Amino acid sequence: MDKDGKPLQFIQTIIDPNPPPPPEDAHIVGAVYDLRPQGATFDPPLKLTLSYDPEELPRGVRESKVYIAPYDEGTGWGGWYYKNVDTERHRVATRIDHFARYAVLAPRELTSPKTPPKPSPQPDLASISLEQALSSGKPTLAEFGWRTCIPCKMMKPILEELAVEYKDKLNVVIVEVYEHRDLTYQYRIMTIPTQIFFDSSGREVTRHMGFWSKEEIIAQSQKMGID
Repeated sequence: MDKDGKPLQFIQTIIDPNPPPPPEDAHIVGAVYDLRPQGATFDPPLKLTLSYDPEELPRGVRESKVYIAPYDEGTGWGGWYYKNVDTERHRVATRIDHFARYAVLAPRELTSPKTPPKPSPQPDLASISLEQALSSGKPTLAEFGWRTCIPCKMMKPILEELAVEYKDKLNVVIVEVYEHRDLTYQYRIMTIPTQIFFDSSGREVTRHMGFWSKEEIIAQSQKMGID
């Protein structure tokens, strides 16, 4: 469907002549593809397969580590929990539910910061069980993501602040998709990060994909009566 909910009349794929810079933790391997029309969505998702040149991989990176990631204006590079790499044909596949710019990425080691990070006093949200949170009798905000995803990294301090500020009113949980594939499939997570609000009975109220500002999350929580 297009952005107005009507069936697509055409699908266009072009090589982006002005590709965005790569994410901090990865290299772009080959071209960046712009899938159009912008705003198109799919249910069920489509399978996207891209080829890559193994000669372009950074030194020391195995082919099995490559993946496809989307680039959306406003949120930047995202991540995908599903991938299938064919190292013999040098192809990688994923599932997509919307059109954006897509590229094959290869991870790289990040340089250590000059100033070591301060120990965080915040709770380890990834260690909290989603099942226990949903059965606690309190509303729950769960984010499905992965620790190396750039928007997920941006969300982590926001979620930690909310967990402290709403300690007695709201459960805040981070679900690492690669470690909890059963929950990822159960809640049909197709892109990361995805945030889901559940009410006190464990019923899904709303979900959001991509970076979500603290102000917008608080506004949604207020709609649910969480002050």
